[in-house]
This record gives sequence, structure tokens and C-alpha cells, in this order.
Amino acid sequence: MYKVDRWPPPDWTEIIILWDEVLSYPNYPIRDIIAWIDETPGGQYHLHGHNSTDGFAFRFERPEDATYFKLKWL
Repeated sequence: MYKVDRWPPPDWTEIIILWDEVLSYPNYPIRDIIAWIDETPGGQYHLHGHNSTDGFAFRFERPEDATYFKLKWL
């Protein structure tokens, strides 16, 4: 997928991973997740902090990319 830095449109699908989920067992290895997204075919995505400090907000242009992400990591 291709990461965009500009703020995405509001209709992109958002998936949030909280710091509690990253740091507690079974954890979500955030660096591995980001590397996986960068190497996975698909559309565009945006990554931003959720409420600045709560965790990570992944936003996907294509809903099917968000579904694939959820099936793989959540």
C-alpha cells in the first residue's frame, strides 16, 4: 500500500490500535504492522496518532484494505 501524508477524506475507513493493545499480551507489534502495510498491495493509507497519545489510527482509502488489515492483525 502507499502511505499518504496529507489528511485523508472523512470517508476513509479507520481502524484504531490502542497503546494498551500494543504493549499488553498478546501484543500487536506496531513496527511489524507498519512494515507489513508498506509491503502489501492495495490502495492508499494514512497513519496518525489517535487522540494524540492513545494509540495509532490507520485510515484506508479502500474498505477492503481495512478488512484485510483487520483479518491479519486484529
